[in-house]
Amino acid sequence: MTDDLKFKADFERLIEPLRKGSVPADKTFSDIFFDRINELGITQSRAEAILSIEKKSLNSILNNDAKRVDIVTIIKLSQFLNIEVDNIVKLYLHDIPSDKIGEIDQTKKSSYIVENFDLSQLAKEGIIPSKTDYPAIEKKLLSFFGYNSIFDYSKGILSPAFSKVKRSASEQMREFWVKSAFAQFEKINNPHIYKREDLIDLIPKIRPYTRNLEKGLLTVIKALYHCGVTVIYQPNLTNVSVRGATMVVNNKPCVVLTDNGKRYPTLWFALMHELHHVLYDFEELSKRTFHITGDPDLFLIQEDKADSFAREYLFSIEKSKYIRPFINEPLLVNEYAAKHQVHSSLVYNFYCWDEYQNGDNYVWSRYTNMFPDINIALNKLNLNPFEKETLDETVEMIKAEVFS
Repeated sequence: MTDDLKFKADFERLIEPLRKGSVPADKTFSDIFFDRINELGITQSRAEAILSIEKKSLNSILNNDAKRVDIVTIIKLSQFLNIEVDNIVKLYLHDIPSDKIGEIDQTKKSSYIVENFDLSQLAKEGIIPSKTDYPAIEKKLLSFFGYNSIFDYSKGILSPAFSKVKRSASEQMREFWVKSAFAQFEKINNPHIYKREDLIDLIPKIRPYTRNLEKGLLTVIKALYHCGVTVIYQPNLTNVSVRGATMVVNNKPCVVLTDNGKRYPTLWFALMHELHHVLYDFEELSKRTFHITGDPDLFLIQEDKADSFAREYLFSIEKSKYIRPFINEPLLVNEYAAKHQVHSSLVYNFYCWDEYQNGDNYVWSRYTNMFPDINIALNKLNLNPFEKETLDETVEMIKAEVFS
């Protein structure tokens, strides 16, 4: 059904009360008007005088040619025809031409877009072509998500999580970020069955791959995919600072890695953190559909345990304490990292984190050179969906380059 037909159907529902009242269902607005003047025994000219309305203006209303009908005129017609104001509006809308329906429909869609999207930031990110050209914005959003109607944005299992009527710009951007990731997982549609036991077997084998900057992360993501766990990379957006996210799509766990912190070790820490949620919070996540790491813990999903899990598997506190006195001896750090099958940048990362927690606010800047370029690891994963015309385009590239 086209949008025009859907909108016309909405109007049919609006005027349904008239069908049950004193106004015949087959009567047009013009019919009602002329029935009234015949009942009163007056001419149209007399009616125009009573209504204080010019002949040309009245005829444009009767013929549905009026571009605008002001509220005072509607009230006058209500009094003259002895019909409630809301029924006057419904009756007039019943006979409105399709081009006028299109105008009203566009207003409805434009209002929806303003209510649900942070247009300024989306335009700044280059995701939409304009902040004010609403037909162009609608066209781009429909193309991006693959929707048939812009109102599809509020449909689906994610809708209850974003049901708040009044949302801030940051909440709107976060919703857009979440729905973009969720849509990708739906389109990827991992065919492999998720087995928790397979994931438990895989996790202890992950750490050595941190040492392979170019292919390590990609290799692990491929292995997780075959375990039924889908992992994608999606950068943060303006007003969205997300460390990572875990979702359940088609009853299978899905993980989103981000560029938060823009450091190579953070990618691995985020991955292990989210895998903890997959292992231990899957049942709760299945009820809620998604969890964003860093959000307030309202559902007993304990971020501290996930952090401890990630650190223990990558480079424990005990190991950090051992190497701490030698942290400024790169050769020793590299040898120790190799011994424990982890990339040396993770050693520096946890050292900096511990020192920062102890009050050293400048520690990160002193060890910047110890962190490799994050883009080396993201070379195959960095398929930024927000730079593409459609999510389908992104998904096809992911399937070809990551999950093939």
